[in-house]
Amino acid sequence: MIRFLSSFVQSRWYWSAVIIVGLGMEAVALFYQYVLGEPPCGLCIQSRAWTLLGVLIALVGLIGNRLLAVRYVAHSALIVTLGFLWKVSREAVLVERGIMESSCGMDAGFPSWMPLHEWLPQVFEVMTFCGFTPDFVFGLTMGEGLLYGVIVLFFIAVAALAVQLLKSFGVIRV
Repeated sequence: MIRFLSSFVQSRWYWSAVIIVGLGMEAVALFYQYVLGEPPCGLCIQSRAWTLLGVLIALVGLIGNRLLAVRYVAHSALIVTLGFLWKVSREAVLVERGIMESSCGMDAGFPSWMPLHEWLPQVFEVMTFCGFTPDFVFGLTMGEGLLYGVIVLFFIAVAALAVQLLKSFGVIRV
């Protein structure tokens, strides 16, 4: 099993899976917006931006997979990105449960040098205030589904990096 995991996390299949999951998450968000008519809030848009960054990092990992340094940097960057996505999704859940007061307005807070909401408003335009996420699956709201999913993805990415490090230092041999 360790041999399979070690070879998988060092393969192009791992990065392809990360890309597919990220694009799937973006597709679900756009489905909810355009098909089900659920307008996105500022935290939702931030989640989309962090997810897009994860996909771009995975593309780097896919392209430079043969270089050990690229794999380490891509894994580390993916973990940091998932950490920020975890933070944003946690905040969305706390706001929707009324546990946290939100300062979330009609601005996603993109920097002036990267106005994603102007470059691609169909994906990154804030359309409502924070405080509600629609029902998702298994009795969860979309915010809860995102939070729990991101937690799982975060620990998978940490485990993938750990397996690579352990193999590089000769702790595990495969």
